[in-house]
Amino acid sequence: MSKSIGVIISISIILSAFIFGLFFYNAQYHKNSVRVVGYASMEYPSDIARWQVSFYENTGINDLGNGYKKISKTLDSFKSYLSQINLPLENLSIRSPYTYSNYSQSGQIIGYNIEQTVIYTIQDTSLFKFIEYVNNKPDVLFERGVKTRNSTIEYYISELPQLKHNIIAEATKDARIRANKVAESGGNKIGKVLSARVGVFQITEPLSTEVQSYGIYNTSTRQKQISVTVTTEFEIK
Repeated sequence: MSKSIGVIISISIILSAFIFGLFFYNAQYHKNSVRVVGYASMEYPSDIARWQVSFYENTGINDLGNGYKKISKTLDSFKSYLSQINLPLENLSIRSPYTYSNYSQSGQIIGYNIEQTVIYTIQDTSLFKFIEYVNNKPDVLFERGVKTRNSTIEYYISELPQLKHNIIAEATKDARIRANKVAESGGNKIGKVLSARVGVFQITEPLSTEVQSYGIYNTSTRQKQISVTVTTEFEIK
């Protein structure tokens, strides 16, 4: 029994020495480094617009077939209007009609709603003004027999992946400037990068201070502010 206890004690001493050594190594390692957070932000205009419109028709319980004809006619009116304002129809994506029942207070089906959604996507910024005008004035479509339930425009940036690379580079430069200030205050200089961690991107409307831990991609505005942080550790010479 005493022999077993001796083995356990020996192992405990070895583990304790190892853990202390590792702690000492890390302490010494971080003693000669500085960690700072760099930040970069830029504004950039969107060059892709995605306009989603839903229109609908109501029918009686025995009039569903006629309702489908009406929704088809509504779609034709919508397409005709796009042509009138010189929006090419090849950019239009049409989803299948969706039908759901209307119920009375007693739970009986009394009719149907037929809803259809279309999505218009363009990368010609000169055409944005046309869909923005219609989106903000639903009566323009209503006058043509198109009863809209929802109409929204989302804006995207096609070059976002490359822009992210550029912004990360700028944030890293900012981190180096900050690290230099810290090192110079102690009479030192910074050396190579020991580690770097990129934060999440915050893509918001300009001048916004909104941030979220998992990032933001605000698609509601044309002009966007893109920002990111880079936590960087530099060697101190």
